[in-house]
Amino acid sequence: MDAAIRRYNIMKLLCRRRHETTANLAMEFGVSVRTMRRDIDFLSLTEPIYTKCGRFGGGVYVMDGYTVDNMYFKGSETKVMEKVLDCAEKKEACQLSSDEITELKQLVKNYTKPNAVQKKC
Repeated sequence: MDAAIRRYNIMKLLCRRRHETTANLAMEFGVSVRTMRRDIDFLSLTEPIYTKCGRFGGGVYVMDGYTVDNMYFKGSETKVMEKVLDCAEKKEACQLSSDEITELKQLVKNYTKPNAVQKKC
């Protein structure tokens, strides 16, 4: 299995489990722990994953709500983004309903990488 396919499969697995140790991932993918750490470092540059050190609770985490196939906005998300874009283009204040504000907050949460301090374990 080449590195790109392995990394994609790592992300799919992490999105299902939400948390896994580097050692378990290395064993499952048949690579060394060092190779898995390199893969995690590489993925953390573009994917919302982060690592935590520690014997209990340590490992690789994926941000809440993120999935690999989270590539497109849902219909309600698109409507909110189009409304905000329309207001910005017209240079007008944008009046959003409470439901639209909630939807916009969820968008920010879903598409923002956590600012967790990454330490080498």
